[in-house]
Formats: sequence, C-alpha cells, structure tokens
Amino acid sequence: MAQLIISLCVLVSICLASVLTIDSSVQFAAESLSTSTVRSVCKPIPSTLSLCHGVGYREMRLPNLLGHDSLKEAQQQSAAWLPLVSKLCHRDTKKFLCSLFAPVCLPEGAVRPCRGLCEAVRGGCLPVMSAFGFPWPNMFNCTRFPRGTHLCIPTTTRDTERARKGEEEGHEEASKGLCLSSLGGDPPQKMPTLSYTRSPFSVCLFLSSGTVICDACSLAAEGEIDNQNNFCKSPYAFKLRIGSVSVEGGDRRVVPLGRSRILRWEGGGAERAEGRGGAMAYSALWLQEGGTCTCPALEEADGGEGTESLAGVWYLGLADTQEGRLVLTRLVRWRRSDKELKKFVRRLLKQPC
Repeated sequence: MAQLIISLCVLVSICLASVLTIDSSVQFAAESLSTSTVRSVCKPIPSTLSLCHGVGYREMRLPNLLGHDSLKEAQQQSAAWLPLVSKLCHRDTKKFLCSLFAPVCLPEGAVRPCRGLCEAVRGGCLPVMSAFGFPWPNMFNCTRFPRGTHLCIPTTTRDTERARKGEEEGHEEASKGLCLSSLGGDPPQKMPTLSYTRSPFSVCLFLSSGTVICDACSLAAEGEIDNQNNFCKSPYAFKLRIGSVSVEGGDRRVVPLGRSRILRWEGGGAERAEGRGGAMAYSALWLQEGGTCTCPALEEADGGEGTESLAGVWYLGLADTQEGRLVLTRLVRWRRSDKELKKFVRRLLKQPC
C-alpha cells in the first residue's frame, strides 16, 4: 500500500507538471500538431518505454499527442502511469495511454483515442485515483477527443474480441459487421488505407486491437537515410516497381514489375549483376510473416485500380538470402521526385563498401 501511495504521488506530480507545461501552453497537442513546424517522424518503440513496448505495433509517432518530441521525454512522462496500469482498473488503460504517449505511426497521420475510450478508462480508473485524492488530469480531458463519428481508436468491446477471433479462424465475413460496429461512425469512408486487402474490416482490426508492422517496412520519414546507412551491410540492394503482391504460407510474395535496377549484388557490384541478364527481372521477393503484419509502404500503392496504380511508385529495397529466397530486410517507398531518386541512387553507388 505504501509503495502504491508513493507511486501515485509521483504520478500526480508529473500529471500536474504536464498540465502546466503542456496543457496551458498549447491547450491540446493533438490539435496543434497540424499547424506545428516540428517535423513528424516515426521511431521504434524502445524497450525502455515500458508502458507501451510490446503493445501490438512497433513504431510510434513523434511528437506524440501530448507534445513530447523526444523518446526520452515520452519515456519519462509515461513511466509514472505504470502503477495505474498494474491496478487493472480498466482493460483498455494501456491502450488509451499508449494512444497518447506512443501513437501508432500511420501514413495518414496520428489517430486519436475516441471519446468513448477516454470516458471508459476514466470511469474505471478515476475511483482508484480519487481514493488517494488525485483528480483525472486535465490533459486527458475526454471532451477533447472525437466522438465515434470520426476515425478514432475505440474501446475494446465484446464484438471486437469476437471479430478478432473470427478473423484468426478465417471467418472474415461473419466477423466484419462485429468489428465495424465497434468503431462507430462511417468506417468505410473514415478509415485510412492500411490493409493489404484494402478492406475496411482489416483496418478496423488494426485500430481496434492492433497488429504488428512488418520489420522490413519503414514508416519513418527518414527511411532513405536508413537505406543509405545500411546499404553496405546488405548483400542485395535495388530500386524497383511492384507488379503484384500475394500471401503464400503466411509470407508475402512481392513480384517486381519489369526489370529492377540492381544497386548491389553479393559477390560483385551492380555492373556484374546486370551483366548476368538482370537476375532481378522476374525474381520474387519475400516479406517474412507478411501475411500477419502490415506493410503500409506496399499497401498505400495498391489503390485498387489495377497495375497502373502500382506502376508509378518506386521503392528502395535491401534484401538477404534465406533458404534460397530473397528476403526483404528493408523496403521504403520513394516519396520524392524521380530526379531526387536518381541523385540518391548515385550517392548510394558512390559509397565505398
């Protein structure tokens, strides 16, 4: 009991500090991010961010929805809430807190918690805090979060759990209505284009219970830098367009469109690889466990309009060989002009490896 009191004292002191430094200065960080000059980036959730590490996705957006612009700050501020999570006052406490301290990194931008999620967690946890004289912090004021008429992260309902179980057992159609109803509003129009199948149902499951982002898929704005830093460490590197994507045996099979540009090939440079007749011309690339994780870089391009929607999108990829297959270790969608892409490729090729 004494330990809990001490922990809650630390918690409330940080809450009050957060209210003074965050709430009074910018009112609510989520509303100011749209006009902020701070560049939004995606970062892997470190193991030191105990509150949200292993929450169901691997990368978070910074600045977060509380205005923390560094992992260190988010880690320090979130640590005070671990005692409350351990009290099990509501099953969605961690989900709610992590949606603010470590928001999932989606290409469309930050997705805020629904007002209903905030109210449910407040209803379950406020009595615990009130017992020690602590109010619900103003930075978690539920009226600032969207209602179910807008895209937001909902509470975990019995329908959501049943939908997840049905999806895992292969009964997608029977589960679709359950999950969509748990989000509220108008999911088909409001949800971001995330899932490989492009179905609102898959995105619904992602937002309501979370799925893992594939290790090879970078959501970070500085993804090109990541490729540059890891270029010499990878046996294979190339730029390519995507022809088709399919799921086979739990892995995702990526077939390049036409002939890809080989930038690095094990046992020789790009010239040697090209001289072999373009080994990448029709080779398939594999995204391990791609059938059970999301790869937004791929899914954004598959706009449902056929091959033409994929043909104009360039990717930079790094790969290794495993069991006779080329397995992607990094895949980044190129979001800039073709001219800048050529410059970046020249920089890659000039690196002494």
